[in-house]
Amino acid sequence: MATKRSDSTPNVAVIGCGVFGAMVSLRLAGVGCSVTVFERLDGILGGASFNNQNRLHLGFHYPRDMDTAEQCIRGFERFRKTFEPSILGDFPNAYFIASEGSRTTSDEYLAFCQALGLSHALFDVDTFEPSIAGVDLGVLVDEVVYDCGILRNLISSWLSDSKVLVETNANVESISRTEGGFDIHLTNGDVQTFDAVVNSTYADVNRFARELGHAVPDRQYEYTVVPILEWQAEPVGITVMDGPFMTVLPFGRTGQFLLYHVDHTVISRDVGQNLNRAWLDPLASPAAGLDKDRFLSEIFEACQSFVPSLSKARHVGFLQGPRVVLANSDVTDTRPSIVESAEPGYVSVFAGKIDHCVWVADEVVDQLGLS
Repeated sequence: MATKRSDSTPNVAVIGCGVFGAMVSLRLAGVGCSVTVFERLDGILGGASFNNQNRLHLGFHYPRDMDTAEQCIRGFERFRKTFEPSILGDFPNAYFIASEGSRTTSDEYLAFCQALGLSHALFDVDTFEPSIAGVDLGVLVDEVVYDCGILRNLISSWLSDSKVLVETNANVESISRTEGGFDIHLTNGDVQTFDAVVNSTYADVNRFARELGHAVPDRQYEYTVVPILEWQAEPVGITVMDGPFMTVLPFGRTGQFLLYHVDHTVISRDVGQNLNRAWLDPLASPAAGLDKDRFLSEIFEACQSFVPSLSKARHVGFLQGPRVVLANSDVTDTRPSIVESAEPGYVSVFAGKIDHCVWVADEVVDQLGLS
């Protein structure tokens, strides 16, 4: 439980102003806390919140892990309603089961959708546009994408209208305990004292917990590079399941597309307790030495085997950065969000899918004893 000062409501620090940290900050301010959020970058939502596929998950992606699928269902409508202006829907969005190499058969996939009550429509894959090769099953789904630029503007406006103090270019060096609270030590030498701390640093979530003496598990850290494409005029979503396959989705409302392939998008992996901090530096990250021409050739070749018309696409940029998943989770592909309080006043957020952020903010408030 967050300790209240005798003369005020709880004074809470939130570390990290991605979408999870931002929503936690707004929720805490909404229950009367004094909130300061520290973001190491020069703006909010500049890390993993922006550098991903922009897919708003409804559960279809996780036939091997019902818990993750159920968390997605739990978060989908709340996220969609909360951030409606950022949402792009009303485009054909289809999941396919690959003819070869899928860990989930067509029958198993349909049984999974039925078990979770996921609305979907079967169709003849030969009629889909653009044409798809190498698949046996196709279902149209109600999943949508969000535009992170619009999302960032929305959240920025809400933060400006709130009493949350947002400190950007504020790199937290360490956390130490005080009598009844915590000191936040910044790399510029500044030290600020708080009653409670929420660690929402995403890929760096283990570091501060270890400093406080908490046991932390190994995580799998992955550095991803996602090509941005100009392709066709109309938005469309294509996801080939369930294995080392591909996705192409609209890049929000930009008119462009994002291309993902399981075997190519992740260019580096590392399992351990801490993120390699060189991955946070664009000049030292795994992408710094990437042969981008070769990378593009390989990912296009792999994706064109399913979507031949991608041969007409033009690469215009990249999204890149680190992400973190549970270690040793390849069999289930589990991607949960986990909210934990290892000691009174300290809460950590292990962020799974971005559409979990609204209910995660509620859980943080509950774990601090402020609901």
